Amino acid sequence: MKQKNQTIKFTIATLVLIAIVAVFLYVYNRNTTPPQEGDKEITVQVIIPEEELKEYTISTDATTLREALEEEGMIKGEGTGVSFYITEVNGRLANSANEEWWSITKDGEFSDLGVGSINIQDKEKYELTLMIGW
Repeated sequence: MKQKNQTIKFTIATLVLIAIVAVFLYVYNRNTTPPQEGDKEITVQVIIPEEELKEYTISTDATTLREALEEEGMIKGEGTGVSFYITEVNGRLANSANEEWWSITKDGEFSDLGVGSINIQDKEKYELTLMIGW
C-alpha cells in the first residue's frame, strides 16, 4: 500500500511539472514573434525625462533588438544571454543609486522579454525610456 501511494504521488508530481513547463512554453511562444530574416527598418525612440525625445531609424539585418542596437552602438549592458540588461543608451548611464533603469516598450506597450529575446520585424517601433524608481 505504501509503495502504491508513493507511486501515485510521484505520478501526480510528474504531471504537475509537465503542466507547468507546458504553460511556460505556451506563454513564451505567445509573447515572441519569429525572427524575420533580411533587411528591416525599425524606429527607436530614446526618452529621457526633462530632455528632448530622440528618434532613430535603423536599417538592419539583425534578428533581435539587442543585435540591431549594438550594431548602431546605441546600447551597453551587463549580463549575458537572456540575463543581459541595458545599462546605457547613447552614452546615458542609468544610475542605480538613483533607482534609474532602462525600460523597453514596443508601440507604448511594456515588453515581457529582455532586449536579447525580442525578435524584430520590419517597420516596428520601439521606445527606450529612462525610468526612475523601482
